[in-house]
Amino acid sequence: MNDSTVSAPTADRLSRAIDFARRKPGSVLAWVLCVHVVIWSVLPMLVCNNLQLDLAEGLALGKEWQLGYWKLPPLPWWVADAAYRLTGQIDSVYVLGPLTVAACFYVVWRFGSEIADPFIALLAVLSLEGLHFFNFSAVKFNHDVMQLPFWALTGWFGYRAIVGGRNRDWIAAGAFLALAFWAKYAAFALAATGGLLLLFDPDARRTWRTPGPWLMIVAFLVVIAPNLYWVVTHGFQPVLYVDERAKIVAHWYQVFTFPLRWTASQVFFLAPTIIIAGLSYGMFRPPRWRPMGTPFARRYVTALALGPFLFTTAVALVTGRLPVAMWGYPLWTFAPLAFLMWFKPDLDAKALRQFATAFIIIFVAFPAAYAADEQFEPLIHKREKATHFPGREMARILTDRWHKDFHTPLHYVIGAPLPGGAGEFAANNLAVYSKDHPHVLVHGDPSLSAWINMADLRRRGGLIVWQGHPALPAALKARFPRTRLQKPLTLPQRTIVPDLPAVIHYAILPPAR
Repeated sequence: MNDSTVSAPTADRLSRAIDFARRKPGSVLAWVLCVHVVIWSVLPMLVCNNLQLDLAEGLALGKEWQLGYWKLPPLPWWVADAAYRLTGQIDSVYVLGPLTVAACFYVVWRFGSEIADPFIALLAVLSLEGLHFFNFSAVKFNHDVMQLPFWALTGWFGYRAIVGGRNRDWIAAGAFLALAFWAKYAAFALAATGGLLLLFDPDARRTWRTPGPWLMIVAFLVVIAPNLYWVVTHGFQPVLYVDERAKIVAHWYQVFTFPLRWTASQVFFLAPTIIIAGLSYGMFRPPRWRPMGTPFARRYVTALALGPFLFTTAVALVTGRLPVAMWGYPLWTFAPLAFLMWFKPDLDAKALRQFATAFIIIFVAFPAAYAADEQFEPLIHKREKATHFPGREMARILTDRWHKDFHTPLHYVIGAPLPGGAGEFAANNLAVYSKDHPHVLVHGDPSLSAWINMADLRRRGGLIVWQGHPALPAALKARFPRTRLQKPLTLPQRTIVPDLPAVIHYAILPPAR
């Protein structure tokens, strides 16, 4: 990646682009964000033959517009349903992830422009393109992705509030933090970091003598109140879900290996970002200690960059849990900015060309890798995959079967209480792709599906759909004794070469006569 491997015309074009970026970093960011949104919106529409698990779940359950759901807060599912209602197109959900990431990137750039320099902030944002949470994985718009802009907004307005002392900034910071909770409760790590900063940083601690922090708390409580009420009145179901999902220590040594595994996963994910940011100093040139911005700005952004990760790791260590690797989504939003503020690059032309080359390679390689994975994985790895699942075909066949047998719309689909998504994914696909768009009884459990009127379900009937073990789960058999088990539906996966077929088990709960 040195200059000798780059042709003179290419080096000249890069130099002109870098010069333009130094003069107008905001314009370059706008172009990058537009291309990012277009690529990562259109690409999955072209190569994904079926919705990912999280997208199907969001569309299946978001239409119920609950104040809370048994495992996660409702905001991302509301947004997915709103996009579908506005456009009438299922594929519209593919735009949401890239748009959310673009909003996060813009906020980080605005924040970095205030506390450092617009061009340094641009380098920080471009470095984030190396983190798959912001591209590869953001395609499946979910709660992790929905957090991103609210983490960034909370950080930005929190800083403005502490430094400027304006009440409106304190109120905005509290509201954005609450919206982060509406997106995912993992925002507790951000809230804890902010709280500790306000308690222990000498500059931030002085703000407790003003109305600001109290206004932030009030704004947070006002915005979060409806969801908090739902969580309390529904037995803290999301807390129980998280507790069940996190792997528990079984041997004494896992107390130490679990945090190491979690940390290693995050370092691995960060590797491309580290490489891109590192090249801003030049290849094989270590960064030099050159702080920029005010001391408080550096402390603040460093707390945002490391605090949530350290807090999550500490909680996992104390509780004996292994954090899920994908919980790292928002944790590194401010990491490149913090690093560049402590180690300001020299910004010489050769180093910036190497940075730009690395960025372009990642910017092109990640979409190419995503497309190759979706299209050609069946050539080397035979397995069932959400984006290859025959959801539309399954929904058409089962809906037509229901109409033929009962001459009435399919109002309900019932999931099964099975682990690993086997009892959810097929049911959610039927809810999304069926022309009747039936309501989902999650896991066949009314306590997890407050929107379901069980008397109406028994009157209208429905389909129980699942994958995995062929037997009808005993809990469903007991709850719906009139259910009739059917011959499994075997359909080819939607792949370029023959793959393992999708086997869908289903049973009919006929309407009451």
